[in-house]
Amino acid sequence: MNRRAWRRTILIRSALDRATSSSEEKRGGKVETEKLSQGSQPRGWARAKCPRLLRLSLSMCFLVVASAAHAQTSGTRQMRQRYDKTTSTSVDDAIKQLNSDDHEKRLAAVKVLGATKDPKVVESLSKAVGDADVRVQAKAITILGDLRATDATLILTQYLFLRATDPQMKQLVLTSLGMIGDTRAVRPIIEFLQRDLDPATRGTAVFALGEIGSAESAQTLSQIARADSDATVRRLAGEAARKVDVHPAVTDNEVKATPEIFPRPKAAQPPPQK
Repeated sequence: MNRRAWRRTILIRSALDRATSSSEEKRGGKVETEKLSQGSQPRGWARAKCPRLLRLSLSMCFLVVASAAHAQTSGTRQMRQRYDKTTSTSVDDAIKQLNSDDHEKRLAAVKVLGATKDPKVVESLSKAVGDADVRVQAKAITILGDLRATDATLILTQYLFLRATDPQMKQLVLTSLGMIGDTRAVRPIIEFLQRDLDPATRGTAVFALGEIGSAESAQTLSQIARADSDATVRRLAGEAARKVDVHPAVTDNEVKATPEIFPRPKAAQPPPQK
């Protein structure tokens, strides 16, 4: 190879090297430009922006939770107000219906008053005990017992001594008096037992005395347990006397706890006899 050909080869190689270097620089600059255009930011900027986003997210969550809690509270309050208003209206309407000439409406009114479980309805239910329809009477007496309505004690005991009161209705009265548990009913029931009563009524009366649990009735129960002519009544009196010994009654005008077992006769059914 002569000197002229060697120089030409050197020049060609130098040109190729410069072209390759220039192409790589351009390619690197393009890549860097693309990175910047895609939104890459310095690390310091990311650290500065992250706490702001976190605080903003927490604030939004707090606002959502607070708004939901307020809506729930407001909804509950409105529902309660509507319920109280509806209940008050129902009670007032039921009390008016007790004066209706239709016995079905009077019976429905007694049921509505009993469902409210409101002590304020005791006075109206006590008046319904004297209703002309026996179904209304029976339902009112039953509800007064369920409500443990001590305010009705004296009214109920009066019906024990009325000749117009059916014997089965008297048994229902005795059952309710036992459930109420008011010791003021003890003496009237003891006096009632001195009358000529059928075994079913006597048995219900002694059972009521056992549920009330007053020591005042202990002597009467013991005497009936020994001397009554009916074996079932004697057994019931003995059980009632043991209740009085084990569970003495509370003070006057107080109501005992609900008895777990109390034979409520269906339509004043008498207790089984031999």
